[in-house]
Amino acid sequence: MKTLSLTMFFLLLPMSLPAEELLSDVYFANDPITVTAVSGERQQLLLTLPDPGISSPVYALRGMVRYDDLQGEGFLQMDSHFGDAGIFFTKSLATAGPLGKLGGSSDWRPFVLPFSSNSGDQVDKLTLSLVLPGAGTVSIRDVGLYQYASGEDPLRAAGQWFGDRSAGLLGGIGGAVIGLWGALIGVLSSRGKARHFVLASANALFVIGIASLAGGVAAVATAQPYAVYYPLLLIGIILVVVFGKMRGNLVARYEQLELKKMQSMDV
Repeated sequence: MKTLSLTMFFLLLPMSLPAEELLSDVYFANDPITVTAVSGERQQLLLTLPDPGISSPVYALRGMVRYDDLQGEGFLQMDSHFGDAGIFFTKSLATAGPLGKLGGSSDWRPFVLPFSSNSGDQVDKLTLSLVLPGAGTVSIRDVGLYQYASGEDPLRAAGQWFGDRSAGLLGGIGGAVIGLWGALIGVLSSRGKARHFVLASANALFVIGIASLAGGVAAVATAQPYAVYYPLLLIGIILVVVFGKMRGNLVARYEQLELKKMQSMDV
């Protein structure tokens, strides 16, 4: 039952796609806006969305950005206005990905500016700005406002099996469960107890390792991002290598203990 449950967990991960809702997609859809900056200029307002109609605590501005010969590192900034509660911002300052900073030159690539608010807070206005420390040219198109169900990850790309948060949970919780399970196998086998449980557990973890490894290979083959394929490959390789060898050792261990027991009875 444990083998089936954990195997189904790995197989069902790709099916958990975000139920995003598009609120507006009319901004620069066909005619990109281009900003040319010179040294000394800083923040430039690109758009303002009064009363954006957001009804979910999780939302994001998404679009496409292209830049040429940017000096220094710039970023996009979304400001969320909550009336008396204040103004909160999201900046594209990550080292890579859709929340990555702007620098040098890049062809069209997606950007995402997510935000998660307290449940019940009403967004009065959204603004999108461009901040550049130096000269360069930036073009933006296909900007849309999306909202998500609570707990969903706006940074998950279309077709991505699961987001960075799920990957962290998979690595953290999955690693902890497997570590504790493996430790229990070690303790019981060293004492010669629960033979059937120990051998069944070792076989189960080996099968889970094969399933995880196959999922990781499939993720690489389908161009899934690092956050998807890495934990699957890592867990799969560890389980296959460790328990592939350990299964034979465990059988030999119990047979040795059984033989000693029989010899002691013959004396």
